[in-house]
Amino acid sequence: MSQFPQTAQAGLDAAGLERIEQWMESYIDSGKSAGMLTLLSRNGEVAQLSCRGYADIASKRPITSDTIFRLYSMTKPITSVALMTLLEQGRCELGDTAKRWIPALAGMEVYQQGKIESDITIHQLLTHTAGFSYGFEPDKYPLDKLYVEVWRQRPQDQTLQQLMQTLLELPLLAQPGSRWHYSVATDICGYLIEILADMPLADYLQQTIFDPLGMVDSAFEVAADKIDRFATLYGYSEQDPLAQLERNETSPFISSISGIPVRLHSGGGGLTSTALDYLRFAQMMLNRGQLDGRRILKPETVALMTRNHLPLHMLPLSFNGVARGAYSGYGFGLGYCINIDPDDTAAAGSAGDFSWGGMADTYCWVDPQQQLIGILMQQYLPSLHHAGRKEFRDCVYQALA
Repeated sequence: MSQFPQTAQAGLDAAGLERIEQWMESYIDSGKSAGMLTLLSRNGEVAQLSCRGYADIASKRPITSDTIFRLYSMTKPITSVALMTLLEQGRCELGDTAKRWIPALAGMEVYQQGKIESDITIHQLLTHTAGFSYGFEPDKYPLDKLYVEVWRQRPQDQTLQQLMQTLLELPLLAQPGSRWHYSVATDICGYLIEILADMPLADYLQQTIFDPLGMVDSAFEVAADKIDRFATLYGYSEQDPLAQLERNETSPFISSISGIPVRLHSGGGGLTSTALDYLRFAQMMLNRGQLDGRRILKPETVALMTRNHLPLHMLPLSFNGVARGAYSGYGFGLGYCINIDPDDTAAAGSAGDFSWGGMADTYCWVDPQQQLIGILMQQYLPSLHHAGRKEFRDCVYQALA
């Protein structure tokens, strides 16, 4: 299913959009993805919405515009925005030491180095410079093996506070403020939100972001009456390039079937949502903090979040969320990867565009120069196993009229 409702008005070439269709078909036909959704918006109008393949292969249930996806790390920009709303309310400042609210951060140690030399700040948590890790590279960093053990223990069975107690017992990978390293820092931001707002993270996101923006399908749990819209998770294995990795009966996102409560509200990767919901969030950011008369952030706060905050010595990023490899054209803001030099990046784009993706190869970027939003939704692990994010971006910029 494809729709080009506003192609001419949006300044997008129909032939270029057709190349996106062909690219999507090639991914489905070659078994690189079970199903994909792409969405383009320009100048506030949806210019393209295309669905290809299956949300569930076994039942031949197709991807549709209201399919619900695991956002995983596309949760991070939402959590970062939520924390910035508290900053606007005067509850905290970027330079504040986070131990003021999370005392366990005061006693952190660095792996094989001893005590931290300076306190972790909220700014460092938002920019992934606080020294934490994620466990993605156990062969390179011995500390990551400890992180892997934490995630293997089904952390979804814990509350966010319980998970924090476990994570904050682990040492840091690096001294706070010394380097950029993608990490669990945004989960800590989610915990900080709960403390500052004195309510569960899920409730704060609902009241502050989802309800005002009309994001009706965004939550940490897929409701019982929406399960038939939830996409199945697939991934690569040597035996099967589209192996099913999760079943509804044991899904950490569904309690109505498994009977296991969804206890963990992960600010770093716990949300589920639709492309249309996420478009409303992205459009709010493109509109400098407001949508349909509802203001979420001040324009100057959006500007602060979407500029690079890293010094040159921390570049290139070890992970840019767009493609494998190190490119010095990417910096990092408050929850977003920032395009600071389009001539030294992995994919087509504009200076100042900001983006982030999710572990199941979902992706969203916002280009203020072009007044453009691009969203790619699928459910495939591991992230960046295929070059779909880069290829999609390249197709989009080729389609600009």
